Amino acid sequence: MSRRVSTRALVAHHLRSRAGGGAIVASLVLVLSLVATAAPIALGLLGDAALRDRLDSLPATGRDVVADSPFFPVMPETDPFPPTDADDVWVDFLVALEGIRRGADEPLPDVLGEARAVASVPGARILEDPATQALTMAFSPGYESEIRMVEGAAPGPAVVADDGSLRVEVVLSRETAQELEWQVGDERHLGSDPLPYVVVLSGVFEPADASSPFWQHVPSVLQPSISDDGNRAREVTGTAFAHPASAATAAMLTSLGLRPATVVWYPTDVDEIDADNAEQTVAALNKLTSVSHTIASSAEGVGILSLKFDADITGEIELALAQQSSTAGVIAMLIAGPIGVAAAVLALGCRLILESRRSAMRLMSARGASVGQLRRLLGIEGAITGLVPAIVGASAVVLAAALLFGAAPPAAGLVPALLVGLAPVVILAILAPSAGERPLRADLSRRGSRLRLVVEGVLVGFAALALVLLFVRGYTAGVDLLLAATPLLLSLVACLVTLRLYPLPLTAVLSRARAGAGADAFLGAARALREPSIGLTPVLALVVGVSVAVSSGILLSALQTGVADASRAQIGADVRVTGGSFTRDQLGRVADVDGVVGVAGISGAEPATLDIDGVKRATSVFVVEASELAAVQGDGPGMLPAELVADAGASLGSGAGAAVPVVVSGATADAIGGADDLRVDGADVAVVGVTRGPVPTGVRENWVVIDSAYAESTLGRDPTDRTVLVALDEGAAPGDVADDLRTILGSAVRIDTSDEIADAIESGPAVQGVRGALLLATAVTALLSALALAMTLTLAAAPRARVLALLRTLGAPPRSATSLALWEIGPPAVAAVVAGTVFGALVPLVVLAAVDLRPFTGSSVQPGYGIDPAILLITLGGFLALAALLTAVVLLVSRRARAAGALRTVEEG
Repeated sequence: MSRRVSTRALVAHHLRSRAGGGAIVASLVLVLSLVATAAPIALGLLGDAALRDRLDSLPATGRDVVADSPFFPVMPETDPFPPTDADDVWVDFLVALEGIRRGADEPLPDVLGEARAVASVPGARILEDPATQALTMAFSPGYESEIRMVEGAAPGPAVVADDGSLRVEVVLSRETAQELEWQVGDERHLGSDPLPYVVVLSGVFEPADASSPFWQHVPSVLQPSISDDGNRAREVTGTAFAHPASAATAAMLTSLGLRPATVVWYPTDVDEIDADNAEQTVAALNKLTSVSHTIASSAEGVGILSLKFDADITGEIELALAQQSSTAGVIAMLIAGPIGVAAAVLALGCRLILESRRSAMRLMSARGASVGQLRRLLGIEGAITGLVPAIVGASAVVLAAALLFGAAPPAAGLVPALLVGLAPVVILAILAPSAGERPLRADLSRRGSRLRLVVEGVLVGFAALALVLLFVRGYTAGVDLLLAATPLLLSLVACLVTLRLYPLPLTAVLSRARAGAGADAFLGAARALREPSIGLTPVLALVVGVSVAVSSGILLSALQTGVADASRAQIGADVRVTGGSFTRDQLGRVADVDGVVGVAGISGAEPATLDIDGVKRATSVFVVEASELAAVQGDGPGMLPAELVADAGASLGSGAGAAVPVVVSGATADAIGGADDLRVDGADVAVVGVTRGPVPTGVRENWVVIDSAYAESTLGRDPTDRTVLVALDEGAAPGDVADDLRTILGSAVRIDTSDEIADAIESGPAVQGVRGALLLATAVTALLSALALAMTLTLAAAPRARVLALLRTLGAPPRSATSLALWEIGPPAVAAVVAGTVFGALVPLVVLAAVDLRPFTGSSVQPGYGIDPAILLITLGGFLALAALLTAVVLLVSRRARAAGALRTVEEG
């Protein structure tokens, strides 16, 4: 007795049977949706990590917004004198600084903390021992929070003694007090005998936190500066903190010719800077540092009337943003090819589903099923194998990102996963009408040759147009659709050329095999020419896969070489020391350290005006001792161009007529062009050299270098050195030398070598992210290539099986099955590998010409094209090995599935 089966049950049974193809497509959609949803989240996290890594590595002097002034704050008239209340002395100055901070553009009021200031009078001779002891008097409101008293008490305000002398209490660090042999309660006299300026040591302190950024802005406080070159008496200069109100008494010291100085800084909270507000922060910092800010008026007294701030952190943020933009550009270019391959493999997977359903579809069509019904049935299967895994994959990524990183993709970030999920529905719906028809012998049909020529011509035209536009229009920052599409279009052209050319040698092989005795070669070559089993999809997968592997190896080689060159140029010698102010005496003591064969100092960036044929623009001036700098730089890259190093910097230290000889950066040289009338702060200058590339002074691109012989005439003073370059003997141990340098220059200084810089750059999130993206793209493409080959062999299984059955009846050995399979994929695969290798070697030329990789190396010079055989062996060899292994595994699984009827196809004809 028969039982009526419902339509729903029939559909369910239909979907459950022969579900192998659907399982493959569902797995592929799941993986692609995971990658598509995770990519923008990962890119955002990578940008935040790169920004955080760069900012966290900055010393306080490079992180904070700083201003230096050769004056004291305006000291208000007080009655009585000396003042006893610090607010009476500092309040107007601090209120003006706070007004500058609060008036800055967002987000600076939250990023910058309340201003800190230290005013000092350096180098006052101690009359009790003027030949060997000197004292720097420092005044800083709020310094008490940075110290911990270990003996005595904090200083009180200055007072006038009964004898009319001015008594100023101070505190010293433990190390400074020991070196000056100064006990609590002892008195010392400063200046000259007629000057009644008495300093009393009221206490000894230790730092509350030796790692506090405060101490980087006030070097030589915790440890005294000691000069001991063996040719003269040992000299100790210590820094003492007096009561902040006692700053009003410093005028008595400056009247002796001692030059005062004030450093002001806003502590920068880098945690308040992220990828979302980084550009806004840069704009606000540029506005803050572009003008001088009024502090007081001349009517209020003599002192600091205005301050111009400098923010080195701006360059670091801009570099991090440029890294993020270049990373997005490189990744977009890299994934364009694999995206195209994934789309083609997805279409191939849908063909698997279609072939597994063809017999059922033909039966339904023969029994009256309409095309709409066939489309609905295949559309249901497409939704199950596409939309469901896409939703699962996207949801899993969103949930994991929220739980692990607290991040979530924007709504637009879910669109790629949705498109991946809809692809099987659309493809199966389009192919549905052909499912009810008998497949044609494509090898016997000559239709479509003209259409193929038209399609190929259009693709070649688009690829050529994209390439021309890319070089004519240039590259736009971030994800550039033109740049992303160009490699994919070129890869399609490479595929078309491969499909056109590989039959030529195969025809010669067929002619040779026809005359031979064996049947395998003849039959295999004939079927490879006639059967359409190998088409665009597997060739595209192999060409793109091999090209990604080769181009990844070349790009990694270029990055590695660029990092090595840039790190050497950033140091400019064997060792670079930053993070403080350094005197000529300290440089002399550094030169006497064992293992040191040369030392040179570079001043801080002095703001100046560059006049180019009457057009004024801002620039920064660095002061150097040219001969010393040339000696420590040697043959390597650095601050001076090679021609000046060759003549030991002599041309920079000798005038060109009445003009001051200068070295300029590449950006400055480009701005100067062919101008003849050049001035720096009113002084005539002549360019004697141009340096392009990174330099030891940081990321500034607009700068001028002059010799110290011209500092007074050009800038009005010879500024303090802020960078020290050291050349080492070949056998010197950098670690031991670094310890000696810290003893002389202070424990808070930063000491770098080129190897350390290179390691730091390569271990940074940006370079690691690009390296990971290159390797991941290679692995994913290898997987897609193997899957495309396995699917292609599966689709060709039925005609191959018929040929094998015929051969076996004729007595062919069992190895004929393997031989036929290899002949199906071997010739086009070999041709695709060759084409992919050539194409992959050309892609980096496009990338290096269009994408700015300088932010990854820290250089102002684009890395050059280069091939490291070891890296190329890893990427290309890894791709081929992985693709071969995955092909073998997938083929083994697919054979078992066919044996079980999961992916069985029907006979043709």
